[in-house]
Amino acid sequence: AAAQKSPNPGRGVGAVLNRPPLASGSSVATWGASFGGMAIETAPQNSFAAVAESDAIWRQEASQERFDADAEASSLHSLLHGSSAAAVAAACAETSSSVRYDAARAAWPAAATADRQQLGGAIRQVVDALDAPHLKPSGIEKRLLGGTHAACLGLITLLNQMSALSPPTSGDTA
Repeated sequence: AAAQKSPNPGRGVGAVLNRPPLASGSSVATWGASFGGMAIETAPQNSFAAVAESDAIWRQEASQERFDADAEASSLHSLLHGSSAAAVAAACAETSSSVRYDAARAAWPAAATADRQQLGGAIRQVVDALDAPHLKPSGIEKRLLGGTHAACLGLITLLNQMSALSPPTSGDTA
């Protein structure tokens, strides 16, 4: 079979569609505008260096914050039993993490009965051991209430790590 000839050999898609060719240095949005005014947006470019720099800045700021054991315990209580519990349940359902969340809560029942200083100490132990200020309940709660459903995964991690680093004693039952 003979090869089919292009109606506009060597002239590209723009020629086939009767559109001007994309000039060198033109943006994708400009090119999109030449196709009936459709704007084609491109995602912002994040290099590894830019992400690492942003992370370093965030970590530096987080390291300057004073750890408030009472406030972190209060936030954890709010997430587990208080005003933010419904947001946690919805976020875990949204991320298909409800079973993992229930298991994490069951793994450390002391969260329900520990006093604020004990609870804050256990939270700090996890945050320090993992170098993970993003696992502070106050931040998790803020992100969840702001609509970041994936923050429930941080709560699951926190509870699992609290269980692993500070296992409940026989008297710590809910």
